[in-house]
Order: sequence, then structure tokens, then C-alpha cells
Amino acid sequence: MSSKEWPLMVFTLAMQLSAGIILIYDLFLLFPLYRTRVDLPARFQWILMIALAAAMVGVGCSFLHLGNPLNAPKTLSNLSGSWLSREVISLLIFTGLLLVVTILHFRFPSAGRSMKWLVDLTVLAGLVLIYCMSRIYMIPGRPAWNSLFTPAGFYLSSIILGTGILLLFQINSGSWASQKALSILAISVIAIQIALVPLYLSWIGIMERSSGLTLNVLLHDNLVWFYLRLVCYFLGLGCSIWALLSIRSDMVHNRYLFLPVILTLMAILAAQIIDRFLFYTQNLSAEGF
Repeated sequence: MSSKEWPLMVFTLAMQLSAGIILIYDLFLLFPLYRTRVDLPARFQWILMIALAAAMVGVGCSFLHLGNPLNAPKTLSNLSGSWLSREVISLLIFTGLLLVVTILHFRFPSAGRSMKWLVDLTVLAGLVLIYCMSRIYMIPGRPAWNSLFTPAGFYLSSIILGTGILLLFQINSGSWASQKALSILAISVIAIQIALVPLYLSWIGIMERSSGLTLNVLLHDNLVWFYLRLVCYFLGLGCSIWALLSIRSDMVHNRYLFLPVILTLMAILAAQIIDRFLFYTQNLSAEGF
């Protein structure tokens, strides 16, 4: 992977983390309280702050990739035909909406439920951003990227990263129902990510029957990272199952849940970082391009 791709790696992970946090927050934390009269917990504000901080990191890395920030307006010049232009505008819309949502939650915490429509809009903007982000890589000149595995991987990464962060915030004051739901979601997404690995290898093997360039990069040049990612996947799966089994009622001691949740989050972060590193090592040209 070239040095120019490191900012892209941080950018994609940071924005997917941010979009995943706001998505899981909206569905699993805000929605259950939407029709109640209970004030939103203070920790909800800090959840949004983490999402906003991740988005700001992503925006900063996007400028680093451009080299000269003054070139940023040029990327908006072709919205009708360029996925890069669409990514930039969706990035600005998502980050702007997230900033507004965060400020309003801090300024008017008691009115958080009435702002759910704005959170829903931010979630939609985040989903559009991830789609635009994935479409940039789906080009014929990069066959390893030009498939549904790319958007599927980006969306799964966003969901699992957001789930890990939200589960951490639910340890002390979250209901056992939300803890169980987030644990089950983490188990399901990690299981899907594991299942996609052999499917992707089989697809690559069929597509590159003659050259086998991508398989060589994954299973020879980066074999250690390939298996380390699998270890992190299975560790995250095991720890998320451990977390689920530790949730018995609202009376359960928090110390029983803390360790499996922390280990789950660490495994998730490590797996996604390695996965994104392996993604960019597959930046291989097809014959004729």
C-alpha cells in the first residue's frame, strides 16, 4: 500500500465510524425513547461528540489526500458524472447535519426527542455518503474492488464500528434490552464478515483464474495480516457472545459486562483496520488498463 493511501484509509474508517455511530444511536437508543417523556441521558450527547470528532478527523484526512486544500472546490465541479464530487458534497452535508444535531442536543437536551427527524436525516446522509464512497472504488480498472463486496464491506464496517462504540456506552446505564440487542447485532455482523471471506476468495479465484494477482497479494505477500484479521474476527465474535451471555437482567453487575465489551471493541477496531489495509493492498490494475 502506497503512502498516499494512508489518509484514505483513515478517512474511510473515520467516516464509516461516524455514520455507524449515528445510525446505531438512532435505531437502538433514540428510537426506544422517542415516544416517552424521559429526558435523554447526558451520555447521548457524548456519543454524538465522538461521532462528530470522527467525522472531523475524516474531513481533515480528505484534505490531506487532496494535497492542497485549495483544490477542494474543484472536486465539486462534476456532480452529474463524478462519484468523487458526489462523495465530497455528501461528506459536507453529513458533517454539517451532524454538527447541528450535536449542538442542539447540548443546547436543548430536553427537546432531543422532537429533533429525531433531524437525526433521521443525518443517518440518511451518512448512508448516502458510504454508498458514494464505495462507488469511487468500483471501477473496471481495479477488478478486486469492482464488485458488491466493496459497498457490502463498507456498510458492514460502519455498522460493526458503531455497534461496538454504542455497546460500550450502554454498560453502566443502558437497559439490559438494549445491551442484548447490541450484542446480538455485533454477533450477527461479525458472523457475516467472517462468512464473506471465503466467498470473496472464491470470487477472486474465478475472476483471476489466469493471473491470481489478488490472491497472491492476500495469501502470500500479506498472509500474516490476512490470518490476523481472521483471528480478530473470531475473537470479536467470541467476546460478543461472552457479552451477550453476561447480560441476565438489569441487576447484573457492570463488572461482568465491562471486560467482554472492551475486548469486543478492541477486536472490532483491529479487524477493521487490518481489513481496510488489505483492501488498499488490492489496488491492482486489470490487464489492458
